Amino acid sequence: MSESKVLCEHKDGVYWITLNRPEKLNAMDLEMRRGILQCLQEAESREDVRVVIIRGAGKAFSAGADASHLKMLAEMTLSDFERLPKGLGVSDIGMYIRNMSKPVIAVVHGYCVGGGMELIQFCDMVFASTDAVFFQGEINLGIIPGGGGTQLLPRIIGDKKARELIYTGRRLTAEEAKRLGLVNEVCPPEELEKCVMAVVEDIKQKSPLAIALAKRAINAVYEMPLSKGLEYEQLMFQRALVSDDGKEGLRAFLEKRKPVFKGR
Repeated sequence: MSESKVLCEHKDGVYWITLNRPEKLNAMDLEMRRGILQCLQEAESREDVRVVIIRGAGKAFSAGADASHLKMLAEMTLSDFERLPKGLGVSDIGMYIRNMSKPVIAVVHGYCVGGGMELIQFCDMVFASTDAVFFQGEINLGIIPGGGGTQLLPRIIGDKKARELIYTGRRLTAEEAKRLGLVNEVCPPEELEKCVMAVVEDIKQKSPLAIALAKRAINAVYEMPLSKGLEYEQLMFQRALVSDDGKEGLRAFLEKRKPVFKGR
């Protein structure tokens, strides 16, 4: 039996999802996308998971769509789209990531292209190796991003720069991606996991309920006008305040001790 195209492992509160087609630079086919979604669903269902990390095996994070998928697209008509499997597109998986209660961090090395670049845009944070290369290259094939790139990239890096990158398919170095706000931190390859885990360990010390509520409030920025977003923030704030973790955190601060959060 061939090895799974997506590997999942839980260790010390961290759920690792590894894209595992190194011989194809982790290009995504339907089976891989299904595997990613299943791993995400398992991670979300487990109370002992605090953070989810997505990474790629081998020399790249992901080269985007694989050749078989591109060949299928080349032969499709508009009516064929109705027969595609539902809920397994990159944007579907991305919206699942967006709506998860747990923070999802992408760890990128090597190529991060097309659908791979779109996938990381849905994640809460992105850490990159100095050798990472990012590009939304669909325009080079005579098509456009179809997994969220035209909607997310302008929100993340700004309208004008997103248009430049999408219209030209230009490649970004890791440092450029950081300057634009696409990447949180850039680290040498041998220190990449250490850089990520420093942030992960910090998150693990916080209330999982407060993290989930903060994530929901931040997501509202993209879905609500400011007045409604402020109202929604107040609702999330109130839920955090009256929770067991909220009470514990405030008491611990007043009593000058470390809080013990339980996610309730």
